[in-house]
Amino acid sequence: MIRKTVRIVIRLVSFVLSSVLLVAVTLILARAIALRNGPELEWWHTEQINSEFRAAAGESVTTLEQYLENEAVVFAELQTRVDTGASQQKRQRLNRFSQGNLSYPEKSGHNFNRSSEMRPSSVRGGALLLHGMTDSPYSLRHLAAMFYSQGFYVLNLRLPGHGTIPAELDRMQWQDWLAAVKLAAEHVAGQLQAGQPFYVLGYSNGGSLALKYSLDSIEDAGLRTPEHLFLLSPMVGVDALARFSGLFYWLGQVDFFEQSRWLDISPEYDPHKYNSFPMNAGRQSYKLTTTVKEQIQRMATSGSLQHMPPVLTFQSLVDNTVITSAVLDALYGKLPENGSELVIFDLNRLAGLEEFIQPKHDLLLRRIMDEDPGAYSLTLISNRSENSREMHELQRVAGVPGFVTRDLDYAWPEDVYSLSHVALPFPLDDEVYGLESAVSDADYPHLGRVQILGESGVLVLPPALLQRLRSNPFYGYIETRLQEITQPEME
Repeated sequence: MIRKTVRIVIRLVSFVLSSVLLVAVTLILARAIALRNGPELEWWHTEQINSEFRAAAGESVTTLEQYLENEAVVFAELQTRVDTGASQQKRQRLNRFSQGNLSYPEKSGHNFNRSSEMRPSSVRGGALLLHGMTDSPYSLRHLAAMFYSQGFYVLNLRLPGHGTIPAELDRMQWQDWLAAVKLAAEHVAGQLQAGQPFYVLGYSNGGSLALKYSLDSIEDAGLRTPEHLFLLSPMVGVDALARFSGLFYWLGQVDFFEQSRWLDISPEYDPHKYNSFPMNAGRQSYKLTTTVKEQIQRMATSGSLQHMPPVLTFQSLVDNTVITSAVLDALYGKLPENGSELVIFDLNRLAGLEEFIQPKHDLLLRRIMDEDPGAYSLTLISNRSENSREMHELQRVAGVPGFVTRDLDYAWPEDVYSLSHVALPFPLDDEVYGLESAVSDADYPHLGRVQILGESGVLVLPPALLQRLRSNPFYGYIETRLQEITQPEME
């Protein structure tokens, strides 16, 4: 009787597993076939920049000077691709890969998609800035200018595969990015005299790389550990579905299904950020974040995480790119009491909006606010009341119960209900992504002010590209909080 029951259970489990596998394969193939009927791949989805930096090039590229020399070759090769591809593409007014068009990155005479160094006459510290996935150094140029104005030597690094063509992210490994980060960090640290502070700031995927570098520096005496780590929407956790991006990536190796290697195939009208997104980018993000979380857990268990530098993170409660709860659980829940702080930007709680907010966001906020004081400080930026767009700060110091409230000189713009992942590093007057008119205008398209209304399913652009807030009404708060940390140490 027992054997018969066991056989039945085994058959049932086998049937369920087979059914799940069949459904998964069916869904993957269905999506792959659907993608074949979607937008066609352009040359910037299929070409290759042969001179791009790889971790394997570590023997020939060992200094920042060599890295920048190689980067110059990369962009020269890109220019050749642009010149060759010009005759192959349809005429578009907004195309970053067509000279003379509004979105052409070099039209202003300076390409913000390349690495940049900023050296003051008197260096008082050093800062390494790491941008996010599909981004370029442009996304952190405002924060780079802030550090420079304080007397910091600043390196705003272009990570391999970025700032050129989206096809390059179809080939990159996360180890390539980390190799570039370590090379850059060694250079920044080498510009400093004894006692001068060294900071690393990472945004999104750059935040994951900043964490990885800092963890490695604790275990490797040859790497300098930052005095403080600054993170904006760090990629500590990504959607579990990202793990399946590898299936589409490998299916896309078959020519018939080559479009399956892309999660999004969109027009490239943004001068500083790819709109198209290859499956491999999600695949590498998943691998990197998994590695970082495992290393944090291992170091927490061994006790070596006690040497982690303080971490200041700015995170929106709602984030469609990274998992906010992972920042809480996988990072801050493991940190020692070392002066770290987590700043959460709430949704717009103005009366009339509450009923349209998904309950899961309120549950997460209640969880954050109701937890017992831990080893880190917690700050919430939210409406002063449901009848006011003006903001206040609620701050709880590490280990101390209760919140202290302070009014802020910031307010939600009309018709904005939340921040977004892509908004945090940009002020409202950014020339490209700003919600307000820019002080200076380089004649780039004002993507932050685009609002197009009409019927759904008409445009080739995903609605999210046009709906997402692209600049941060509380950007000044981020700068102020950073300066509170960096300025005293420079006196």
